[in-house]
Amino acid sequence: MESLRSVQSSMFRVPFDKKLLARFTGSTIAGYMSFVHRCSRVIVQPDDPKAFLTPLAPGICALWHGQFLLCPVVHVRELPLSIMVAQHADAEFLAQALVRFDMDLIRGAGAGRRVKDRGGARAFVAAAKTLAAGRSVAMTADIPPGPARSAGTGIVKLAQVSGRPIVPLAVATSRYHAFHTWSRMTLNLPFGTLAAVYGEPIWVSRDSDAEALEQSRRAVEMELDAVTSTAYRLAGADPTRATPSVNSLQPQTR
Repeated sequence: MESLRSVQSSMFRVPFDKKLLARFTGSTIAGYMSFVHRCSRVIVQPDDPKAFLTPLAPGICALWHGQFLLCPVVHVRELPLSIMVAQHADAEFLAQALVRFDMDLIRGAGAGRRVKDRGGARAFVAAAKTLAAGRSVAMTADIPPGPARSAGTGIVKLAQVSGRPIVPLAVATSRYHAFHTWSRMTLNLPFGTLAAVYGEPIWVSRDSDAEALEQSRRAVEMELDAVTSTAYRLAGADPTRATPSVNSLQPQTR
């Protein structure tokens, strides 16, 4: 009887390769990103992003969490870019999508208000080395699980130790779906207008004290909010659904 049960169990066991699934899903996401870009009317501000970004490279591209899906398709291909991606299983799908745009990955993320180490220190060191090697780094300024749209100190400390500028970026589409997550993760949809807006660079002095770092952190928040607002306006979209609620702007606990 026990033998029969073992046979039946084996018959209904479906082979599951997590790495293969991640590659397939990543390829699908990458294809979707390109599809949205090709099937949208694209507006970029400033008009010549390559001319704007080249003197600032390598730089630190800052985005709000949940608003980063189309970063790879609007990035200037001639300027090498590495992207900081979390190490958890869900992020592996995004990581596999990014490598299809010839982007290097820096694995790890800040812990935020969590106690558990998420590889943030290792990622910080890797990002500093990447910038020193002449390659730009993209990362989200706010850290899960919140508060949403509140820049962490990691991004300004990275700018301080590297001597490289923070360049805020926002991408919005006129058609989108916003999920009910802490950051209002947004799925951009095709057949509309896509707007990408780069903000003014924020430089952080190497000798900044705690007060100066806090001023820089607030400057990142203000500039990211400004470019996000501009991107949605240029796309002709209502940003309300993509804006975190008052509750998600408060610290989240688990």
